[in-house]
Amino acid sequence: MRCRADVFTVTCVCFVVLDGGASTEKLAAAPCSPQKLTALTRRQLSSTLTSFDKANGKHLGTWSPGFPELLVHHDSPLLGSRVQCSLVFMAGGLQEILEDQRTNLNPEDLALHQKLKDAASTVNELSHCLKEVLGGECRPKPRPPKIPQSVFERKQWSHTLLEEAETYLGWLQRKIRGQIIRYKDKNTFAHMKATYKRYLEGSGYMV
Repeated sequence: MRCRADVFTVTCVCFVVLDGGASTEKLAAAPCSPQKLTALTRRQLSSTLTSFDKANGKHLGTWSPGFPELLVHHDSPLLGSRVQCSLVFMAGGLQEILEDQRTNLNPEDLALHQKLKDAASTVNELSHCLKEVLGGECRPKPRPPKIPQSVFERKQWSHTLLEEAETYLGWLQRKIRGQIIRYKDKNTFAHMKATYKRYLEGSGYMV
Protein backbone atom coordinates (compact mmCIF):
# COMPACT_ATOMS: atom_id res chain seq x y z
CA MET A 1 0.00 0.00 0.00
CA ARG A 2 1.30 3.45 -0.93
CA CYS A 3 -0.12 6.74 0.43
CA ARG A 4 0.94 9.76 -1.59
CA ALA A 5 0.63 13.56 -1.33
CA ASP A 6 2.17 15.99 -3.81
CA VAL A 7 5.22 16.77 -1.71
CA PHE A 8 5.18 13.96 0.84
CA THR A 9 5.16 10.21 0.36
CA VAL A 10 4.54 7.53 2.94
CA THR A 11 5.20 3.94 1.96
CA CYS A 12 3.50 1.28 4.07
CA VAL A 13 5.17 -2.12 4.01
CA CYS A 14 2.87 -4.93 5.10
CA PHE A 15 4.22 -8.29 6.27
CA VAL A 16 2.21 -11.24 4.98
CA VAL A 17 1.50 -13.52 7.92
CA LEU A 18 -0.56 -16.66 7.88
CA ASP A 19 -3.72 -16.16 9.88
CA GLY A 20 -4.15 -17.93 13.18
CA GLY A 21 -6.20 -17.79 16.33
CA ALA A 22 -3.55 -16.11 18.49
CA SER A 23 -3.81 -12.70 20.09
CA THR A 24 -0.94 -10.78 18.50
CA GLU A 25 -0.96 -8.20 21.27
CA LYS A 26 -0.60 -10.85 23.97
CA LEU A 27 2.19 -12.60 22.06
CA ALA A 28 4.14 -9.35 21.73
CA ALA A 29 3.69 -8.36 25.37
CA ALA A 30 3.82 -11.75 27.12
CA PRO A 31 6.03 -11.68 30.25
CA CYS A 32 7.20 -15.29 29.66
CA SER A 33 8.65 -14.40 26.24
CA PRO A 34 7.08 -17.15 24.09
CA GLN A 35 9.39 -16.43 21.15
CA LYS A 36 12.59 -16.91 23.17
CA LEU A 37 11.22 -19.91 25.06
CA THR A 38 10.15 -21.64 21.84
CA ALA A 39 13.61 -21.03 20.33
CA LEU A 40 15.26 -22.43 23.49
CA THR A 41 13.05 -25.52 23.44
CA ARG A 42 13.84 -26.13 19.79
CA ARG A 43 17.60 -25.86 20.42
CA GLN A 44 17.31 -28.32 23.28
CA LEU A 45 15.41 -30.82 21.11
CA SER A 46 17.96 -30.49 18.32
CA SER A 47 20.84 -31.08 20.74
CA THR A 48 19.01 -34.00 22.35
CA LEU A 49 18.41 -35.61 18.96
CA THR A 50 22.12 -35.35 18.14
CA SER A 51 23.05 -36.99 21.46
CA PHE A 52 20.40 -39.66 21.02
CA ASP A 53 21.69 -40.62 17.57
CA LYS A 54 25.24 -40.73 18.89
CA ALA A 55 24.22 -43.13 21.65
CA ASN A 56 21.77 -45.28 19.69
CA GLY A 57 23.15 -45.22 16.16
CA LYS A 58 22.49 -43.09 13.12
CA HIS A 59 20.45 -43.93 10.03
CA LEU A 60 17.65 -45.48 12.06
CA GLY A 61 15.08 -44.52 9.48
CA THR A 62 11.59 -43.20 10.19
CA TRP A 63 8.89 -44.73 12.32
CA SER A 64 6.33 -45.10 9.53
CA PRO A 65 3.10 -44.53 11.52
CA GLY A 66 4.49 -41.14 12.50
CA PHE A 67 2.95 -38.89 15.12
CA PRO A 68 -0.21 -37.08 13.95
CA GLU A 69 -0.18 -35.06 17.18
CA LEU A 70 2.95 -33.29 15.95
CA LEU A 71 2.00 -33.00 12.29
CA VAL A 72 1.49 -29.45 11.04
CA HIS A 73 1.51 -27.78 7.64
CA HIS A 74 2.95 -24.43 6.69
CA ASP A 75 -0.49 -22.85 6.69
CA SER A 76 -1.83 -24.56 9.82
CA PRO A 77 -3.44 -21.96 12.12
CA LEU A 78 -1.94 -21.15 15.50
CA LEU A 79 -4.71 -22.38 17.79
CA GLY A 80 -4.16 -22.55 21.53
CA SER A 81 -6.00 -25.81 22.13
CA ARG A 82 -4.10 -27.64 19.38
CA VAL A 83 -0.77 -26.27 20.57
CA GLN A 84 -1.54 -27.47 24.09
CA CYS A 85 -2.35 -30.98 22.87
CA SER A 86 0.82 -31.15 20.79
CA LEU A 87 3.00 -30.02 23.69
CA VAL A 88 1.30 -32.42 26.13
CA PHE A 89 2.01 -35.26 23.71
CA MET A 90 5.58 -34.07 23.16
CA ALA A 91 6.38 -33.91 26.87
CA GLY A 92 4.91 -37.38 27.39
CA GLY A 93 6.96 -38.75 24.52
CA LEU A 94 10.17 -37.29 25.93
CA GLN A 95 9.44 -38.90 29.29
CA GLU A 96 8.84 -42.23 27.56
CA ILE A 97 12.18 -41.97 25.72
CA LEU A 98 13.95 -40.99 28.94
CA GLU A 99 12.62 -44.02 30.79
CA ASP A 100 13.59 -46.36 27.95
CA GLN A 101 17.11 -44.94 27.73
CA ARG A 102 17.57 -44.90 31.49
CA THR A 103 16.24 -48.38 32.24
CA ASN A 104 16.94 -50.31 29.02
CA LEU A 105 19.03 -49.01 26.15
CA ASN A 106 21.63 -46.66 27.66
CA PRO A 107 21.47 -46.75 31.45
CA GLU A 108 24.97 -45.28 31.85
CA ASP A 109 24.56 -42.33 29.47
CA LEU A 110 23.77 -39.79 32.17
CA ALA A 111 24.36 -36.83 29.87
CA LEU A 112 21.65 -38.04 27.48
CA HIS A 113 19.29 -38.66 30.38
CA GLN A 114 19.80 -35.11 31.58
CA LYS A 115 19.20 -33.65 28.14
CA LEU A 116 15.95 -35.57 27.80
CA LYS A 117 14.88 -34.51 31.27
CA ASP A 118 15.70 -30.85 30.61
CA ALA A 119 13.93 -30.91 27.25
CA ALA A 120 10.76 -32.37 28.78
CA SER A 121 10.85 -29.75 31.54
CA THR A 122 11.23 -26.90 29.03
CA VAL A 123 8.38 -28.25 26.90
CA ASN A 124 6.16 -28.15 29.98
CA GLU A 125 7.31 -24.61 30.71
CA LEU A 126 6.54 -23.61 27.13
CA SER A 127 3.11 -25.19 27.43
CA HIS A 128 2.30 -23.09 30.51
CA CYS A 129 3.60 -19.94 28.82
CA LEU A 130 1.56 -20.42 25.66
CA LYS A 131 -1.55 -21.31 27.63
CA GLU A 132 -1.34 -17.87 29.24
CA VAL A 133 -0.86 -16.23 25.86
CA LEU A 134 -3.00 -18.26 23.46
CA GLY A 135 -5.49 -19.75 25.88
CA GLY A 136 -7.18 -23.01 25.02
CA GLU A 137 -7.51 -26.36 26.74
CA CYS A 138 -6.36 -29.69 25.39
CA ARG A 139 -9.63 -31.63 25.35
CA PRO A 140 -9.69 -34.49 24.92
CA LYS A 141 -6.06 -35.10 25.75
CA PRO A 142 -4.11 -37.25 23.28
CA ARG A 143 -3.37 -40.85 24.18
CA PRO A 144 -0.03 -41.20 25.97
CA PRO A 145 2.76 -42.16 23.57
CA LYS A 146 3.41 -45.90 23.67
CA ILE A 147 6.87 -47.11 22.76
CA PRO A 148 7.20 -50.36 20.71
CA GLN A 149 8.62 -53.62 22.03
CA SER A 150 11.64 -54.50 19.90
CA VAL A 151 14.95 -52.73 20.47
CA PHE A 152 15.31 -51.43 16.91
CA GLU A 153 11.71 -50.21 16.76
CA ARG A 154 12.13 -48.43 20.09
CA LYS A 155 15.17 -46.61 18.77
CA GLN A 156 13.43 -45.75 15.50
CA TRP A 157 10.29 -44.60 17.34
CA SER A 158 12.29 -42.40 19.68
CA HIS A 159 14.43 -40.93 16.90
CA THR A 160 11.33 -40.07 14.84
CA LEU A 161 9.53 -38.50 17.79
CA LEU A 162 12.53 -36.29 18.58
CA GLU A 163 12.86 -35.34 14.93
CA GLU A 164 9.18 -34.50 14.49
CA ALA A 165 9.12 -32.60 17.79
CA GLU A 166 11.99 -30.40 16.60
CA THR A 167 10.19 -29.83 13.29
CA TYR A 168 6.99 -28.91 15.12
CA LEU A 169 8.85 -26.40 17.29
CA GLY A 170 10.35 -24.86 14.16
CA TRP A 171 6.83 -24.33 12.82
CA LEU A 172 5.70 -22.92 16.17
CA GLN A 173 8.67 -20.56 16.30
CA ARG A 174 7.87 -19.17 12.83
CA LYS A 175 4.19 -18.72 13.62
CA ILE A 176 4.90 -16.85 16.85
CA ARG A 177 7.51 -14.65 15.17
CA GLY A 178 5.06 -13.88 12.38
CA GLN A 179 2.30 -12.90 14.79
CA ILE A 180 4.62 -10.57 16.70
CA ILE A 181 5.81 -8.94 13.46
CA ARG A 182 2.20 -8.46 12.48
CA TYR A 183 1.42 -6.77 15.80
CA LYS A 184 4.43 -4.46 15.57
CA ASP A 185 3.68 -3.65 11.94
CA LYS A 186 0.11 -2.76 12.87
CA ASN A 187 1.38 -0.28 15.46
CA THR A 188 3.94 1.15 13.03
CA PHE A 189 1.28 1.62 10.37
CA ALA A 190 -1.01 3.40 12.86
CA HIS A 191 1.84 5.76 13.79
CA MET A 192 2.66 6.47 10.12
CA LYS A 193 -1.00 7.09 9.34
CA ALA A 194 -1.29 9.59 12.20
CA THR A 195 1.90 11.35 11.07
CA TYR A 196 0.61 11.57 7.51
CA LYS A 197 -2.73 12.97 8.71
CA ARG A 198 -0.98 15.64 10.76
CA TYR A 199 1.08 16.56 7.70
CA LEU A 200 -2.02 16.96 5.55
CA GLU A 201 -3.70 19.05 8.20
CA GLY A 202 -0.67 21.31 8.50
CA SER A 203 -0.11 21.64 4.75
CA GLY A 204 -3.67 22.54 3.85
CA TYR A 205 -4.31 19.40 1.75
CA MET A 206 -7.23 18.43 3.96
CA VAL A 207 -10.45 20.39 3.72
